[in-house]
Amino acid sequence: MSRDLPLILDMDGTLLLTDTLVEAMTERLFSAPLQMLALTASLSKGRARLKARLAEASQADYDAIPARQDLVDYAKAEQAAGREIWLVTAADQAIAEKVAARFDFFTGAVGSNGSNNLKGSAKQAFLRERFAGGYVYAGDSSADLEVWRDSDAIVLAGASASVARRARTLDRPVEAVFDNSPGGAKAWRKALRLHQWAKNLLVFAPLLLSGLYVQPDALIAAVSVFFGLGLAASGTYILNDLADLSADRRHRSKHTRPFAAGVLAPHHGLLAAPLLILAGLAVTLAGGGVNAVVALLTYLVVTLAYSFGLKRKALVDVFLLAALFTLRLLIGAAALGAVTSPWLFSFSMFFFFSLSLAKRHVEIIAGVPGEMIRGRGYAHEDAPLSLALGVSSAMASIVILCLYIIEDAFPAGLYQAQDWLLVAPALIGGWTMRIWLLAHRGRLDDDPVSFAVKDKVSLAMGAGLFAAFVLASLS
Repeated sequence: MSRDLPLILDMDGTLLLTDTLVEAMTERLFSAPLQMLALTASLSKGRARLKARLAEASQADYDAIPARQDLVDYAKAEQAAGREIWLVTAADQAIAEKVAARFDFFTGAVGSNGSNNLKGSAKQAFLRERFAGGYVYAGDSSADLEVWRDSDAIVLAGASASVARRARTLDRPVEAVFDNSPGGAKAWRKALRLHQWAKNLLVFAPLLLSGLYVQPDALIAAVSVFFGLGLAASGTYILNDLADLSADRRHRSKHTRPFAAGVLAPHHGLLAAPLLILAGLAVTLAGGGVNAVVALLTYLVVTLAYSFGLKRKALVDVFLLAALFTLRLLIGAAALGAVTSPWLFSFSMFFFFSLSLAKRHVEIIAGVPGEMIRGRGYAHEDAPLSLALGVSSAMASIVILCLYIIEDAFPAGLYQAQDWLLVAPALIGGWTMRIWLLAHRGRLDDDPVSFAVKDKVSLAMGAGLFAAFVLASLS
């Protein structure tokens, strides 16, 4: 019976839901891009050598990489019944040992050794020699077909439909099957963070405040840059998730993000992100012109600098987040060629600096005393500072908004019943204080803008704000 034979588990895509080589490359790409570029020179000496060099350099959190839990449970049960369980992988030996140490059921672990890449026919030859009495092999990829031809039974773990179909033609019994969790369109929608496109509504602010919304060309330009910015921003969200894989996997809520959870493969994200960014630039150029593209490129430079390391610098990170919100206003103004009040940009910086700090404040108060927050430049003891800076910035933004209305909006004469504009500081101030109350109580589970689009109270206050602008416009 096959159950009397050793069970050999492949690692990447089989035991683990992602590829450790891609994980190591992704970690180096975001943490030390120049080093990653230098490491690629090792490929000239073979894949095994590259894997060894990456294993030495990478600081990827292999203990946090999601595992295929049903296969883990199966292996535990088999080991408890007296069966030997081995990990044999094309990943480097050092990585194989780190991953095997996570689990308590492995008899041993064998990986590539810097010269021999233990994959396909090389793995088949090794297993034939090491387990001359026979073995059962669990794998997922087309490279595993050669191993299955020599095995006594097959375990399919994460195999695609085509690989599974070809494996079943090998005249070997299938001992067990473990399928992937569904991903597809739902997972990609979550990865693209389409709900975050609500932030891009800021590009319409210059359209409304300048009175150009009555001009069809201006409206088309604003809509174009909205979608262009959305596509480009979704690309940067993917890059940000890839840069934050290890931290997200240990985060109380972010561990469910598609790339962190292993539902989507990191290399798919590395392909999709630049395509989305290029598409966003093309749409922006077509509808908003060169100036809007320049503004969008500035946005991309700032957000990539944030993802590639500045997100780990205390206070610098929240300043950059505020700048990204303000750049959305600038993109909208550039697409229209509209002159926008400096009061508006000043309000934006203080307001979004406060909201960004609110998001960070939640993470800070949830931290462990005496320890730095993983992936951030903050400690639990920074809570009084983030609270003080956040609330004071919120109050400063309301003062600036009042000055904008009195010193700019009133004299411009764009609003007939302009007293209604004074509703804006009251509603925005009240909403901001509510955000800070929830943040300080640890009840703000998402960033404030994403929270607002799902919160009934926030939506009601937003409707009131819109109504006030409509009433102010009526003669």
